[in-house]
Amino acid sequence: MFRKTKVCTGLMLAFGGSLALPSLPAFAQAQQQLERVEVTGSSIRRVDAESALPVLVLKREDIERTGVTSTVDLLRKLPTVQGSTGESASVGGTTFGFSGVSVHNVGETRTLVLLNGHRLTLFGGQTLTGFAAGMDLNAIPVSAIERVEVLSDGASALYGADAIAGVVNFITKKDTTQGDVTVGFSNPRGGAKEKRVSISKGFGSLDTDGYNAFFTFAHDERTKLDSKQRDFASSGRVFFNANGKSYRFQQFSASPIPANVVDDAGNLVSPWLKTHGSCPDKTFRVIDGSDDYCGFDFVGELEIYPVRKRDSFVGEVYKKLGDQTLFLEPLVSRTQQTSRIAPVPGSIAIPAGSPLAVQYLEPIGIFEDTVAPYRLYDLGKRTNNDQADFLDVALGSKGQLFNWDYEATYTHSVSKVKSDIAGYPGAIALANLRKSGLLDPFVLAGQQSAAAQAAIQGTSYNGYWDGGKATLDTVGIHGSRELMALPGGPMSVGAGITANREKFQSNPSLFAQGKLADPVAGTLCDPTNPALPCDQRFGDSSATIPYSADRTSWGAFGEMIFPIRKGLELGTAVRYDHYSDFGSATTAKVNFRFQPSKDVLIRGSIGSGFHAPTVPQVNAAVQPFGVTSDKYACTPALAAVAAAQGAECRPGTAQYDQLAGGNQQLRPEKSVQGTLGIRFDTAAASFGVDLWHVNIKDAFGQLTEQTVFANPGAFPTSWGKNLDVGTGKTYLAFLANNQNLGKSFATGLDFDVSARTKTGFGDLSSGVTLTYMIREQQQLERNGPYFSAIGDNGTLGAVTFRWQGRWTTSLKQGNWVHTLGVNFKSGYRDQETTVDVLDAAGNVVGSEDIRLPVDRYVTADWQTQWNATKSLSFTLGVLNVFNVDPPFTLSTAGVNKGQQFGFDDRYYDPRGRTFYGNLSFKF
Repeated sequence: MFRKTKVCTGLMLAFGGSLALPSLPAFAQAQQQLERVEVTGSSIRRVDAESALPVLVLKREDIERTGVTSTVDLLRKLPTVQGSTGESASVGGTTFGFSGVSVHNVGETRTLVLLNGHRLTLFGGQTLTGFAAGMDLNAIPVSAIERVEVLSDGASALYGADAIAGVVNFITKKDTTQGDVTVGFSNPRGGAKEKRVSISKGFGSLDTDGYNAFFTFAHDERTKLDSKQRDFASSGRVFFNANGKSYRFQQFSASPIPANVVDDAGNLVSPWLKTHGSCPDKTFRVIDGSDDYCGFDFVGELEIYPVRKRDSFVGEVYKKLGDQTLFLEPLVSRTQQTSRIAPVPGSIAIPAGSPLAVQYLEPIGIFEDTVAPYRLYDLGKRTNNDQADFLDVALGSKGQLFNWDYEATYTHSVSKVKSDIAGYPGAIALANLRKSGLLDPFVLAGQQSAAAQAAIQGTSYNGYWDGGKATLDTVGIHGSRELMALPGGPMSVGAGITANREKFQSNPSLFAQGKLADPVAGTLCDPTNPALPCDQRFGDSSATIPYSADRTSWGAFGEMIFPIRKGLELGTAVRYDHYSDFGSATTAKVNFRFQPSKDVLIRGSIGSGFHAPTVPQVNAAVQPFGVTSDKYACTPALAAVAAAQGAECRPGTAQYDQLAGGNQQLRPEKSVQGTLGIRFDTAAASFGVDLWHVNIKDAFGQLTEQTVFANPGAFPTSWGKNLDVGTGKTYLAFLANNQNLGKSFATGLDFDVSARTKTGFGDLSSGVTLTYMIREQQQLERNGPYFSAIGDNGTLGAVTFRWQGRWTTSLKQGNWVHTLGVNFKSGYRDQETTVDVLDAAGNVVGSEDIRLPVDRYVTADWQTQWNATKSLSFTLGVLNVFNVDPPFTLSTAGVNKGQQFGFDDRYYDPRGRTFYGNLSFKF
């Protein structure tokens, strides 16, 4: 859809600036010698580069000056991007390494990602709740990108259902014979070190040779970052001062080593604590009502930034045949990520009168059957080895035919993921190990007998666990032409039609399905044979039900532009979509642009959207879906709900099993979105502001666990139960089923301002981009109250920053370019947390519910680039020059949050000051 043109600078001026904002000319200058091009947000090719829609354009030089090494990090630098999933979410979460993009925090599932203007398949690891139902940015290498266009307005009428929030279009390098070899490194303190290499080369010229081929290969690797290597993330036990008082908070697991037990009165206690008077290493004492036990400090065992390796190949082949150009654009990538968390916790049954009960429990007054929450530390850390393979092939033709500029394309896009695990035993296998007398859960780590240690290792399942595959096949043709002359210029029309086939297949292993009697040996179970019971994963019961689903859809759209008079233009677009499983929908858009002078532009738009749920959100069966992100005590209200389910509460303060499933009664989301903006530009400076609004009806989602656990009896359909096969206990489970929750509204302002001048010491340019959130409100149930996440990590389990932005200043001196970037986020109120109040001597004197203010966050980046020759350049830089730590937070749960504690991994980077360097040789 896109070709190399002379209008990139003009696009940056007209559509909202860039991160670096260098040398932006005025409108009149930008309109000289422009080619006919198509920009994101319109299907019509035209000479005039300005548009009625706000599009942010990042050129190659802007990307390089940020110092980022991936498309994931690049988009997280943009103020318009909020609410995206990052790589750190895999720490304790099942993400398969997914990283997405969300424009204005409207949602990853509502932000459409394109490559050279065509659709890409959704992630093969998307879940049945709709998480990760977007494009995985890891599949697109930043080294192959020539520019990025971010349309921060809905474009459902042009691109289809899931473009409610906006569109991100990655455009790769084209029609060049240049070659490039770049090697680089990134070096934070302690861990997360990177090394990378990319090689690209072009051959032939479309104009002179009639063909062009261009290929890019990129490889990068990153090491782990342990929580112990960052003071702010090294422990779940923190002491702090606020409100003139001293406080303590303890983030822990009730499953330690040595084990805790439930005494005859139903209280959680620690035999080790009762016997020795203190808790052992890696734990601390927890007193909660009548519970008195040792909590395990799992935070110190985390790798807060995962190991990663990526390989990618991007190719482009173009061949001219008269007025037509045939093209082939393949993309192949593989991302491998390894995340490790604390050794597996779970519960072990301890029968009364057993040797363990006689030795450890009877001396402290426990004589009944009980369960022991335990951490199998001697098995080593739990490990997820995730691999995401991505293939996208676009084949087509474009050019001019019957006075139409057209493009016809067939694309085949596949995302396939798999996850191998290690450090997980079967629950029954571990129960059998306890029955054998070999396992002693009441001794310290490393104190098992040699025979017990060998037996423990023999229970570990190391192999394939789960995965999935998503496929999208699309055939489409679209074109545009000028129809007739109007007072302001030629009236233009664009039209197109597409047909899609979408498939999804979940592929859980037999172990994940709960169909193995011996997970290590691979022996199938037989529910009718007591000798072959069906085992499940210890501490995290799973009986995943495999499913597959597909849908077909087709859509047709038309667009017209009416230059009413000089400087005034109106545009309209309408689209009709038909889904095999959700019927039909018509969406529309109208817009205008008014340019009263060469230095002023006023623009606006309003449109509608339609977003069908994903096939897993509709078709998946109800099944175990991990555990809650936070821990909960068994209140009387929760105990009543458990009894109604024929289940019981978890002992102590603990995480609960979570269930989830598809919902065939889900209705599509419908939206109305609009923008209104103004730009002022001169030869030396520019300023722009766009007001945007999104209104969504029947929004997809799940009730948050915090909402349901806060008032258990008010949500009777949000509960279920789950059998712990290791202990035989049936525990209460939280059901996070898909629902149409109600309505959501979001309104904000996107600002940019830039200036440039020549000085005696070089060419100086400086610019700021900023997004300010005016309003955001969401319902969590139909006809229910509205909640807002702006500056508030509360009921919604996430934060929307009131404002965030980036200020970039560049100085060019001959062959040298120096760039300073300042990144800033506003502060917010943390989630409400119960903490211990300490006296002057450090003794606990009570508890208090507090909501801490989380500080604003400001970091600075520096880069110096030396173009030694036309072929050779060196770049050195520092990200987070002043090594600013993420702001302190007590948040322990939230939407897509990892297990990290002390900072919020969703919004802040724990790598700290990072030195990096790149050497590039062009040929």
